[in-house]
Amino acid sequence: MNVFFHVLTQNILPIALVAAIGYLARRRFDLHVGTLSSIVFNVLSPALVFSSLATSQLPAGELAELFGFAAINVLAMGGLGFVLARLLRLDRIATATLLLVVMFGNVGNSRLTVLPLRYGEDGMSRGVIYYIVSTIMAYTLGVFVASLGRAGWRETLRRMARLPAVYAAVLAIIVYSFQIPVPTPIMRGITIVGAGAIPIMLLVLGMQIADLRPDDATGYVWPAVALRLVGGAVVGLSLAWLLGLQGLGRNAMIIESAMPAAVITLFLATEFDLPTPSVARIVVYSTLLSPLTIAATITILGL
Repeated sequence: MNVFFHVLTQNILPIALVAAIGYLARRRFDLHVGTLSSIVFNVLSPALVFSSLATSQLPAGELAELFGFAAINVLAMGGLGFVLARLLRLDRIATATLLLVVMFGNVGNSRLTVLPLRYGEDGMSRGVIYYIVSTIMAYTLGVFVASLGRAGWRETLRRMARLPAVYAAVLAIIVYSFQIPVPTPIMRGITIVGAGAIPIMLLVLGMQIADLRPDDATGYVWPAVALRLVGGAVVGLSLAWLLGLQGLGRNAMIIESAMPAAVITLFLATEFDLPTPSVARIVVYSTLLSPLTIAATITILGL
């Protein structure tokens, strides 16, 4: 119960409050969701990716190990999502939508709340790695999946080549690998810009909730929620065992794997014309249920 209370108050409640502000703002003012989505997608998120990776202090060996876990986890969830889509006999657009929400968890928020609350700064520094990998893959593989819902693979590759986040990730890897010093004023500026990504994402989530209609629901919403929350924890535990992860790295990776659907999937759906009401429902429902599933994961596995 103590774990549940902490997850609820320290992780879910802050998300709900920011999203509620976005909901009220959408109801009260004539705000353009597309403009905010574009700012997050093309400006704020790339800055966050660069600042998070370029300033990482983890040893290269552990960094590579956690990178490998996160990448395999995203791919494994994608494989399970594809199987689920076939079982549900979804069309191309619905399959792309389902894959997005089950592959990418809301690990950006967890690194700010659940992990530091549970494990302190050491836990958070490891959670950041999962976040970076997930974000890089969202802006590459995620964009590829989202584009295939509406376009062919050549057009998909052209879109990927135009994404600022891809270049931000490449530059960050170069800076980290070769220990290239970035002037302090420049890095501080990039960090400030990146810090706005998650709050604006949550505001847009609230605005999307305000636009939901009862007839927007689709049959794959609840299966996707179950796979994201329960399947994610099982896949994370299995991969940690297979890769031989130990200690804080193991615990942080399993918790990251069990997170609800990522808010960033809503931006991918908006950018590539996928059904945003379905994505918003999956993000909201999985977030609301996550205190129960995360608390159960921590308690049952003794994390």
